[in-house]
Amino acid sequence: MKIKYYGVRGSVPVPGKDTVKYGGNTTCVFIEEDNTFLAFDAGTGIRNLGKDLLKRGFTGQGKIHIFFSHYHWDHIQAFPFFTPAFIKGNEINLYGETKYNVSVKDILKRQQEFITFPVELSGMMSKLHFFELVETESVTIGPFTIKIAKLNHPGGVLGFRVETKSGAFVFATDIEHFSVPDNKLIEFSKNATILMYDAHFTPEEYPKYIGWGHSTYEEGVKVVQLANIKELHLCHHAPEHTDAQIDDIQRLAQAKFPKVYAIQEGWEVQI
Repeated sequence: MKIKYYGVRGSVPVPGKDTVKYGGNTTCVFIEEDNTFLAFDAGTGIRNLGKDLLKRGFTGQGKIHIFFSHYHWDHIQAFPFFTPAFIKGNEINLYGETKYNVSVKDILKRQQEFITFPVELSGMMSKLHFFELVETESVTIGPFTIKIAKLNHPGGVLGFRVETKSGAFVFATDIEHFSVPDNKLIEFSKNATILMYDAHFTPEEYPKYIGWGHSTYEEGVKVVQLANIKELHLCHHAPEHTDAQIDDIQRLAQAKFPKVYAIQEGWEVQI
C-alpha cells in the first residue's frame, strides 16, 4: 500500500513563506495498490493529485474512488479543479454520507451551481458515479477493504480504516477528543500500521476552542499507545501554525512517542 499526502492543512489553504515545509493545501490523501486508486477528501491538494494522474493514464481511461469524510469547505473545495473529472472516458466514483437528507451528489452539485462556479457538475465529461456510505457496511475495492466509523466533529465526520494484505491505514481527521481517550476510535484503529490524526491545536491552545471539532498531538499519542499502532501521522495543521511551530509540535510529540511525524505535503509512505 502506497500513501501520498497531497494536502494536510486545516480550515483554509495558506500558501506563503511560512508554510513551505509542511504545505498550505487542504486535505487530500491518495492511496494505491495493484493499480487501484483511492483518494480521501477533495481539499485543494486534489488539484495537484489530478495533475499527477494525467501523467498516469487519466486521459480517458482512468478510474479512481474518492471518499469524503464530511462536507466542510476545506474537504470539498477543489473537486471542481480536479482535471480528470473533466475528461471523457475517465471514471470517478464518489463516496459520501447523506446528511440532513442531502447526498454527496447534492453537495457537489450545490458547490458547482452556475452562480458560484462556471461549470456545473453535469458539465464534467467523465463518468461520475455516486455511492452512499453507511457506518455498518464496509466497502471492498480491488485489494482494499475500507471500514467506516462515525466520529466526533460538528455536523459529524467519517473516519476510514483502509486495509490490504500489506497493513492498515486509519484516516481520522477533523475529530475532537473527549475528556477521556475515545474508545470508539481506539477500537476502530487497533493494531493499525499508521493513524493519521487531527492535531490542529496544541494542548495549550485547545481549552479556548472546546467544541470546534479538533484535537491535539497529546491525544493522538494516547490513541496510538492504547491501540497498539506503529506510527502516528499528525495532520490538519492549523492555518495559523508556521513551519517552525509545527517543528516544535513534532519535537514535543516525539518525546512522548518516537514514531510520530507531522505530515509534510508531498510525503510518500509505503506500508
